[in-house]
Amino acid sequence: MSGPEIRLQAWETRLEELIAQQYGLSFDTVAKAIGRGPRAASKFARRLKKLGHAQVARVDYGSRGPWRNSTTFDEPDAVPHGPLWLSLTRGTNWGYLEFDPGEWIPKASTASHLTAVTELRLALTGLDTDPQVWTSERLLRRRLKGESGRPEVHIHDGWFRDFTDPDKVWAVEVELSRKFGDGRLTRAMSAALDAAERNDLAGVVYFVRGEGLRRAVEGAAARLAHERNLDRLPNLEIHDLDATVARGMQPREAVI
Repeated sequence: MSGPEIRLQAWETRLEELIAQQYGLSFDTVAKAIGRGPRAASKFARRLKKLGHAQVARVDYGSRGPWRNSTTFDEPDAVPHGPLWLSLTRGTNWGYLEFDPGEWIPKASTASHLTAVTELRLALTGLDTDPQVWTSERLLRRRLKGESGRPEVHIHDGWFRDFTDPDKVWAVEVELSRKFGDGRLTRAMSAALDAAERNDLAGVVYFVRGEGLRRAVEGAAARLAHERNLDRLPNLEIHDLDATVARGMQPREAVI
């Protein structure tokens, strides 16, 4: 006898579309997105997995535990390392994105950055999946690819529409750690600003983690302004990442 038919609610399909745009979400981020606890995140993942829409994997990127074995998603004798991540199948992604994104699995090297970008997005625009409100990196890579099949300009972490002036769209750059090397941060900033100008954006907003990194980004901005014979860069803003996320996520009304 088959079990009851699973029918996704409106908020579930909206979150599923956001996952498609953002590559994947850790269970902790899923819980924050829906304003509930880990059990609700696990239940949502189980529903998607039973429908054949999603896959779940652990990603060990040094995030703090301790981690408990999941009776649903781990092998019985497995020793868990790292949080559980939820991503969609290739076909489900294709349905939401309206193009074939290829196969994707979460990687330890990018998991922290993807998490920070997604939580910033949730803080700024919530579960809104309209690309005119927030355009994800995944969508930008598709939109901006050239004749070679690859993007020919710098790809930002996202674009979002200005809340106070809807005629303006800003590029987003999330920085979690210092880019060391001779002028590496300054070159990256220059590429981000040039790409924003090329796409007629209002400018670039840097969201940085920690005071030391903020000083480094401000120093790079000052050097770049000097190179361009400017007192300051008029199309660049720098904000604290964690403070922005905290303001946007707390308190957060549950969607279920």
